[in-house]
Amino acid sequence: MGLTGRRIGVLGAGWGTRVSVPAFRAAGWDVVGLWSRRPERAQAEAARLDIPLATIDADALITRPDVDAVAIHTPPATHLALCRAAFEAGKHVLCDKPFAMTAAEAREICRAAEASGLVAMINFEFRFAPLRLQIKQLLDEGVIGTFRHASFEVQINNPLIQLGRPWRLDPAEGGGVLNELGSHGIDRFRQWFGDLSSVSAELASFPPPTDTGLATEDWLRVTCTFEDGGLATLVLSWVADPPQGLHGVIVGAEGVLTARAAGSMLTDGEIALGRREEEALAPVPSPADQRDFDTANGSVAASRRLIDAFDRGIGAGVSPAPNFRDALHSQIAIDAIRESAASGRTVHLANEPTADSS
Repeated sequence: MGLTGRRIGVLGAGWGTRVSVPAFRAAGWDVVGLWSRRPERAQAEAARLDIPLATIDADALITRPDVDAVAIHTPPATHLALCRAAFEAGKHVLCDKPFAMTAAEAREICRAAEASGLVAMINFEFRFAPLRLQIKQLLDEGVIGTFRHASFEVQINNPLIQLGRPWRLDPAEGGGVLNELGSHGIDRFRQWFGDLSSVSAELASFPPPTDTGLATEDWLRVTCTFEDGGLATLVLSWVADPPQGLHGVIVGAEGVLTARAAGSMLTDGEIALGRREEEALAPVPSPADQRDFDTANGSVAASRRLIDAFDRGIGAGVSPAPNFRDALHSQIAIDAIRESAASGRTVHLANEPTADSS
């Protein structure tokens, strides 16, 4: 039995075993079972990680009486059915992003979660990265004044190519840079600047010469406006080799914040601040807990903090942010970005109220 006394069933042997299993164990949970669509993968990963149960029957894992919650790390086309099954079985849910294939599906998942009364969170784990939280704190403190505009650019090579063309590279299963990295980028903007009100976007595909049929999007540019004012541009590419990492600038009425990182999620990097009429920017000291990320796997460290929030939510009977309503807002934005790229027009978002459960 884990230190918390809670027991998790993990669905998915990719991110689920690379990140979720070690993160749950670090948070004191007991991992009691693993599901994969491929029996040989389920058996091999369960043996490697010393997980008692390996199965290709998702219902068999979800309905086990010794499972308190399930972590869903499967393609988005499977999320609606798996979440429904989990809620019907009385299990709390931590679901991976992207949340669904469409906003309509996302609304169905939200309705199922809210009808169940169970805790439901989305795996936007990088909300808990210290540098992201530090930027939010600085913005909330008004160090650069009223937010005006921002630009964030991520230029990396695609780490998924070496993983044997997993579903994240298959548009039919919800793959592509918009779902994979763009969902996090949208959530980053929502965390810092509030709900989006409109998007104007372009998408492009650069399939490898050896597989020209791989036509999911590899590059995006989107300009977002926000309900609370201001605008931001996000550029994402995973066909930049050598990779250039992340570079961001946030401009306010009284100054500028910048962020740089070798990776794409701000689990590493540095922040600088300049006030209006100052000649140069000065580095902002990293938060003390950044050391936990500098000396560990940043994805596992962020996931551990998300799981701690999940655990507290179960204890209190609430779904902390990032919850399924946050996931729905992200999916609404993803759908709008696709619509804008296809039509060449600015698309205004029809957002829904976000439950105040943070």
